[in-house]
Amino acid sequence: MYMNSKERVRRAVAFKEVDRVPAGLFGTPTYYEEGLAKYIGTGSIEEMYCALGVDIWHCKFGLKYVDDTPNPPQNYAGITKLPFEYVYTVDEVEAYEFPDISKFDAAELAKEIEEHQQFAVCGGINSAIFHHYLWMCGQENALCYLKSQPDVAKAIIRRITDFFVEYLKKVLEAGRGKIDIIENCNDFGTQRSMFISPDDFREFFKPQLKRLYDTAKEYGVMYMQHSCGAIAPIIPDFIEMGADILNPIQVMADGMDIERLAKEYKGKITFYGGIDTQHLLPEGPEERIREEARKTVGYFDKEGGYILSGSQGLLDDIPYSHAVAMLEENMSA
Repeated sequence: MYMNSKERVRRAVAFKEVDRVPAGLFGTPTYYEEGLAKYIGTGSIEEMYCALGVDIWHCKFGLKYVDDTPNPPQNYAGITKLPFEYVYTVDEVEAYEFPDISKFDAAELAKEIEEHQQFAVCGGINSAIFHHYLWMCGQENALCYLKSQPDVAKAIIRRITDFFVEYLKKVLEAGRGKIDIIENCNDFGTQRSMFISPDDFREFFKPQLKRLYDTAKEYGVMYMQHSCGAIAPIIPDFIEMGADILNPIQVMADGMDIERLAKEYKGKITFYGGIDTQHLLPEGPEERIREEARKTVGYFDKEGGYILSGSQGLLDDIPYSHAVAMLEENMSA
């Protein structure tokens, strides 16, 4: 039985039988995808996706900020004055002016969504509440606030989430029912442990992330939680909140062995990723990559619950032939 990409992804996430495991290339930069397309002799990224069985289109555009005033929630990397570097009261947090959502334009995003309906479309939004909290306060201050000024920390996290809830609503309205997946990128794990404790995650971030989950569910889209690193202690929390997909399954991080995770959570959440990008995909050899792809797909077979991809986006250290080996093996499984 043949399925199109949308049907294949939706059935996999619903733990229903699929014709083959769906695949995606989340987090892979456009230049790499263009190089991969050229390597296999196709004229576009879209043609390459069809040739190699890639089913998910991750939108490359977001909402475009169309005002010439500063845009705080988007990126704090590289700036010297952080808005919450020194803050002592909730009133100070409440007084801070976030960008007006009406100053964001959705035209480019809407066009991209419309033009890629042959795939399951992930509309993005990269609502990195945790990262923006770190950026807006400075990392050391942000972590200290959790203990020294928890009310202030909660207020900052809530205000950041307020912005992203409105941003998400605008993205979903722009999609006009044609977005299949919304992603939320918050990296709570390091290679060896969580960045903050599970208890702190549950007290400070879980209630706010749940607001994003609930907003997406109101529009009937699947929800993907992205978190790098050793996040095994909070996978049950993501399931409880309503995550449909967990990504990227950084298998070299502590506690993230995908065989164990498959046994423990099969039928509860769909895993997206899991083919090691730290050593296996960069170093190979190709037959070892094919073997790992076969083995990982086999944990789920065609019963749903898995989307094949690297354990991070594919970067320059991964030869194109290795990416092809992973994807081709999935198509033949």
